[in-house]
Amino acid sequence: MGTIGSHDAFRERGQSLEEGYFRSRDSQLVDKLRKVFETKVARDELKKAAGISSDEVLDRMMQLNISGQMLTAFKLFPLVEIAWADGSVDAKEVEAVINGAVKHGIPRDSEVMSRLRDWLSRGPTADGRAVWKMYAAELRKSLSPDQLKTFREDLLNQAHAVAQAGGGIFNIFLTESQSEKKVIEEIRAALTN
Repeated sequence: MGTIGSHDAFRERGQSLEEGYFRSRDSQLVDKLRKVFETKVARDELKKAAGISSDEVLDRMMQLNISGQMLTAFKLFPLVEIAWADGSVDAKEVEAVINGAVKHGIPRDSEVMSRLRDWLSRGPTADGRAVWKMYAAELRKSLSPDQLKTFREDLLNQAHAVAQAGGGIFNIFLTESQSEKKVIEEIRAALTN
């Protein structure tokens, strides 16, 4: 009798393990499906918000965790480039970038502002720079000439403000360094047909 009871217990234990395995496997599949769906929704939101259709640009932006909400901050990525153009960033440049972001409707205590502050503290990345240039190329295709001019001029005005916030020569003259002028010209070129 001991063998029959132990045999049933062994079978029950096996069934329990098998059910547990399939429950776990189902849960993993559901999680994977949920992530695919969430990524699709985020991508669709980004596509709509950014007004671009290039799958490559959207994929690269998604890799940088640029969501619909982060798009506003990402549009200002060149300001981070300006702030770091001389190899370091100072408090006045940071505040100029933050003020530019606030003018674009980004609340000071938001997650988006937190991301922008993170970019400012770490500096621009090659990936961020490359994706922004791809984004600018898409804007040249999707915006009307007047819309593109407005976007470009607004961004360039903010770029000049950030460059001049550093104080220029001896913190006396509001001038832009050669490296800042170079970044400003790269922005202008990226947003000109």
